[in-house]
Amino acid sequence: MRVLTAIGLCLLICSACTSDQQTSIRYSGILAASEFLPGNNRIPFGMVSKDGVFLEDADLMVRIAKLNGDEWQITQKAIPRWEVIEGVTPHTHPDGELHLHLDFHGIYILENVFFDTPGIWSLQFVALDGTPTEEAVFRVKEVGVAPEIGEQAIPINNLTIHNADTFEDISSRAGGNDGMHDYSVAEALRIKEPFVVFFASPEFCVTAMCGPVTDTLARAKETLKNDVIFIHIEPWNLEIARNEGRLVKSKAMELWQLPSEPWTFIVDKHGVIQSRFEGLVTVTEVLNAVVPLLEGYTN
Repeated sequence: MRVLTAIGLCLLICSACTSDQQTSIRYSGILAASEFLPGNNRIPFGMVSKDGVFLEDADLMVRIAKLNGDEWQITQKAIPRWEVIEGVTPHTHPDGELHLHLDFHGIYILENVFFDTPGIWSLQFVALDGTPTEEAVFRVKEVGVAPEIGEQAIPINNLTIHNADTFEDISSRAGGNDGMHDYSVAEALRIKEPFVVFFASPEFCVTAMCGPVTDTLARAKETLKNDVIFIHIEPWNLEIARNEGRLVKSKAMELWQLPSEPWTFIVDKHGVIQSRFEGLVTVTEVLNAVVPLLEGYTN
């Protein structure tokens, strides 16, 4: 396994940790998503100590349990996969300090975790080398807020490079026009081809595990030879964030009723959401969701 120390959730490498010190640290599971519903769920998570030490690429087993009365009832056991997240995005926080994200080099992902009822659930982590861990407790909601798989994508007229005054008005990503602001969601729906729309803020990320989602989606776009429309939407009002230091939901985020950020949605040619990812997502996950929707695509 690899262990990184993060101070203030910034990227630092711990070179002085000994093996004995590492195994004495207790790691807690930190969920990188917040909306879980009855049925099958994708759960991204990290393992971090109270001192900000991240546990990477460890051999883990996870017990999924629900609270039944005053006892935990184990319903499933699963082995998470470790996914490397490539690339680090520099960005400035509202206090003016420059940070480097990603805070860690990857994420654990559990697929097809089945919740049979809403209520209080937990993930109980077991490190196969004996590293101490603590469980993550969360709520499975009866009804979700964000658009769900099988629903129609919401046809919003988000600003694009064609009607915004500057690129900085529609994106906090450094580097200028990246080809992911050419269409609004409404325009993409009228074209009747599969597309990807994602809500992420390279500069003003606030989640415990914000990462370079925008960079990841840009790489996916390049892998698909730029044949698929990718739409990046900032979740926050950039003018207020930059000038007042407050994070207020953008109009687009409000219309899509997103409770958090980042979110990524894969939409088919009929305008139906076929896949959705809350939190960090990998290039492989995006490609696996998009490619089956394309007619005659060859890599």
